[in-house]
Amino acid sequence: MAASKPTAVHFSLIFFVMLTLICGVMAYLNYKDLAEANAKLNQAESNARTSDAAVRKLDEELQALKKLIGNEQDEIGLDNKTPNTVIGATEQDIKTHADVLAEPTIKNTLIKLSTQLNQTKNQLAQEQADKNKLEAQFLALKGELDKVVDQHRTARDGAEKDLADTQKVKEEEVSAKDQQIAALQKENEEILIELDQLRETNAKTIKDLENKNNTYASLIDTLRSRLTEVQKVSFEKPDGVIRTVDNSTGVVWINLGEADRLPKQMTFSVYRKAHQGIGRGEEDIIGAIEVTKILGPHLSEARIVSDDIYQPISPGDPIYTPLWGVGRPETFAISGIIDLDGDGKSDMDLLQRIIENANAKIDNIVTENGERTGNGLTVHTKFLVIGESPNVDSAKTDEQRDKMQQVLAKMKEIREEARLKAVRVIGINDFLSYIGYKPQRRLHTPGSGIASPIKAGAKKTGVSATSSGQVSGVFTRSKRLKQQTSSGQTSNVFGGAGK
Repeated sequence: MAASKPTAVHFSLIFFVMLTLICGVMAYLNYKDLAEANAKLNQAESNARTSDAAVRKLDEELQALKKLIGNEQDEIGLDNKTPNTVIGATEQDIKTHADVLAEPTIKNTLIKLSTQLNQTKNQLAQEQADKNKLEAQFLALKGELDKVVDQHRTARDGAEKDLADTQKVKEEEVSAKDQQIAALQKENEEILIELDQLRETNAKTIKDLENKNNTYASLIDTLRSRLTEVQKVSFEKPDGVIRTVDNSTGVVWINLGEADRLPKQMTFSVYRKAHQGIGRGEEDIIGAIEVTKILGPHLSEARIVSDDIYQPISPGDPIYTPLWGVGRPETFAISGIIDLDGDGKSDMDLLQRIIENANAKIDNIVTENGERTGNGLTVHTKFLVIGESPNVDSAKTDEQRDKMQQVLAKMKEIREEARLKAVRVIGINDFLSYIGYKPQRRLHTPGSGIASPIKAGAKKTGVSATSSGQVSGVFTRSKRLKQQTSSGQTSNVFGGAGK
């Protein structure tokens, strides 16, 4: 019994056998798997080697393609097409360089560019053909032109030869003319020298003659003035005479009227019968009258404006005014500063009204500003009336001095013109005496708003601002030869004002 029971050895042997079997099976299985793994590894290594070769070939092809394209960036740019990738740079190149011919692919772009290039080549070929044709035509024309040029060259050579011959002849003629010109120039220089000497002699002679002429003119003026004072010759005639005098009312009647075209309010100066010359001096004037009524063809009534108490106006006394003439308008010229009433203000406008109201004219005026109007004195100018000359020493500024000198120059100019044209020159005071005007200081100040008492020039000048309206005591029946307020001197209107 004891021999048939399993023992530890039996169990150990069974375990060892089982372990061996298991290990064998495991070893077999592992070997099989190892073999398969090795086979797979070998296959994988073979595949890897094939893949590496393909990758290397693909990389080589890719690098070659990059070189062909011209963009060798590291990144291809499948997902990020930036200019730093091959695809992005290529697309940008297509857009930049192909412009309107750009296509989505390089192939299509190249095809389109090739087509355009072929068209351009065809056009170039056509243009080259046209060029060749034009060159042929040009050569043909050039040949014809060369023939014409040769003909012209031949003609020019002949013309140049003829010109040379002609020029030689002309040079000989010019040389002869130059000699003549030189002789004439020498003669001309001698004539010019003689002319300069003669001009200097004539200039000196002319200057001497001018000096003598000025001296003679001054002497003539002086002698004329002395002769006038001595002889009192008058070129003026009385306009009329006093017919009747009423000393009690201060009214006279004259031998002028409607037939003589005598206007109302005309003023006349009255001369004594034994006058030394009408219009030659105010010393012969004994009074002034103003026409008030036209009574007939040769009869008018006038009032006495002023008179001389020692030589009262009487029938037969001649009357005269330079402003009026029977059937003709008189013409005057005025020069200088005109101050009729001595108030220091210009009365040029008043004098113009006095003259124009008598139907007379003014043809020339030299104003106190040095301006001259008119076209010059004529034979119809009766008098040149001279006013006061400006005092240059009283000028306060250079502008005033220049203006005064200009006035003096214009006054001298018109006075010389009057002397050359035989126009009589008289002073403003003599002129006022001749027309029977009595100056009086104005009572009206311009801008004051008070109406002026002078409304029509000389028409109202016979009424004095201080007159009482009564007849002078000289002509009253009881005291004809007495005057209580007389100083025994001539009125300043007819005497002192003009001296």
